[in-house]
Amino acid sequence: MHIRVLDVKKWAGREERQNFFEEWPAAVQERTEYPLQGLAELDVSVRNTGGALIVEISGTAHVLAVCSRCLEPFDLTVPFTTVEEFREEPGPSDPDQDYYRFQGDKIVLDDIVADAFGVSVPYAPYCQPDCKGLCPMCGTNLNRETCDCQEPHDSPWSLLGQLKFPDDPSSSHH
Repeated sequence: MHIRVLDVKKWAGREERQNFFEEWPAAVQERTEYPLQGLAELDVSVRNTGGALIVEISGTAHVLAVCSRCLEPFDLTVPFTTVEEFREEPGPSDPDQDYYRFQGDKIVLDDIVADAFGVSVPYAPYCQPDCKGLCPMCGTNLNRETCDCQEPHDSPWSLLGQLKFPDDPSSSHH
């Protein structure tokens, strides 16, 4: 996946836009454990500031995720954006610099899109905001059915309720 910059790099102030609807670069799938669904949908803008090219990317990915509460698969839409600076300089990009290097008439977007997507995927996605998850006792999916399990009475935390602290007014007896 790349964007052509032959014209935009010639004049300061020039801006070009391009929409992408194409296969995801392999680098994007490598950044997630969830399978990508469908094509990449990206809007890319390149603006010449005189000393650099500013590339703005906004996109949407669709992945087949697994709910962190009920463990059911579901379709997850992942919006992502990034803004990066590019300078036409020889050599590979230096990770210690706050810009990328490029040479020639195109900028390869694969790793930039992959990084923007990778940090946008939720750590613990859920299928719906009110997902009830699984019963901790029997594993029943509480979105589909109920169970007769009760909370255990011998919780390992129950002893903490018996702690008394010398400065705690609730622990003093008058």
